[in-house]
Amino acid sequence: MKTLKEIEKRKKEILKESEAEGVDIEKLNALNKEMDELNAAAEELRKKAAEEAEQRAAIAAKVGAEKTPYIVIQQEEPKKAVVEQRGTMTLDKQLDSVEYRSAFMNFARTGQMAEEFRAVAMTSGNSAVIPSTVLNQIVEKLESYGNILPLVSRMSYPAGVSVPTSELASLAVWTTENALATTGVAVDGKTTGSVTFAAYPLVKAIGLSFVARVQTLSAFEAAVANNVSAAMGKALEAAIIDGTGSGQPTGILRATPAKTVTLNKTLDYSDIIKVKKAIPAAYRTGAVLVMNESTFYTFLAITDKQGQPIARVSVGLNGEPLYEIYGTRVVVTDWMKDYDAAAKNDTVAFAVQLDRYIINTAYDIDMVTYIDNATRNKVYQSVSLVDGKLVDANGLVFINKDM
Repeated sequence: MKTLKEIEKRKKEILKESEAEGVDIEKLNALNKEMDELNAAAEELRKKAAEEAEQRAAIAAKVGAEKTPYIVIQQEEPKKAVVEQRGTMTLDKQLDSVEYRSAFMNFARTGQMAEEFRAVAMTSGNSAVIPSTVLNQIVEKLESYGNILPLVSRMSYPAGVSVPTSELASLAVWTTENALATTGVAVDGKTTGSVTFAAYPLVKAIGLSFVARVQTLSAFEAAVANNVSAAMGKALEAAIIDGTGSGQPTGILRATPAKTVTLNKTLDYSDIIKVKKAIPAAYRTGAVLVMNESTFYTFLAITDKQGQPIARVSVGLNGEPLYEIYGTRVVVTDWMKDYDAAAKNDTVAFAVQLDRYIINTAYDIDMVTYIDNATRNKVYQSVSLVDGKLVDANGLVFINKDM
């Protein structure tokens, strides 16, 4: 049987195969069936791992039940008991202890709990208090990001690296056999240029105060580490779209487009035709439309002359929605302006081959933690050296709003 790592690797391969051009329905059905089988196998592996963990926990609970970290003193009523604690452990700490959590797991499995833990856990309305660590979950504000980063090109060269660019200097010319023999062939030079990348520091640090570290939920500390990495990813994606180029990458919206399309005051089918025609033929393969998700739904309302919608939403093999306008893939991002909120002549979408945008990472993102001795805060810090540019804007088309 495959491991979970091998299953996830194969699922990614299936996703790429399904998105390839020319895939017929029989192949898609086969890929879909294989994906179902892989999901079932992964679920079986997780179930087996959970059962093994439960058995280990049960063994640990039986060992823990033999220990007596608390002294139980009986009062006048035999069914009510209080606990005299050793040390200064609070009730909340007792419920969060490894011993109590093991005892609770054993209670959930068998309905039995050792007397010393039952004295802590019993209340008038329930048979056991759920350990506080079970509830250690941080509810975070949801934000959309990560759609653009996987589609751009990545390099990891030292600062100052240059990417050569060139173009065909002139057209070939027709000649005659006599002219070829007498005057020969004129030799044209090849025009070349380059795009040079700098190394701009991208940093993020979050401090967790001493009091917060001691008194708050343990899940909060884990959430801080996730926040740092998410902040770095969002900053990179925002810069890819609209970075100023000064102390940060140069965004696609800062490049000079090959063409600009202005939409009609009332969106209709002709707007889509204008956009499709504006994309140079040599750049249509692999080109995507980048826009805000709300803008896509504005386009979704447009129909052709037969009343058929020109945009559609389907679901990929990974369960994620796939957006498309007249055969061109749409990549949604919150870093573009919403069509309804945009002003006159604002760029609300653009067409581009995203692999023509290069992110160069001179120093990859790291994560360090340390204690600030003066404040006793625990600091989570990440730093990276990054630059990014669109190295070929010949296929870039801006789509602007008209009022």
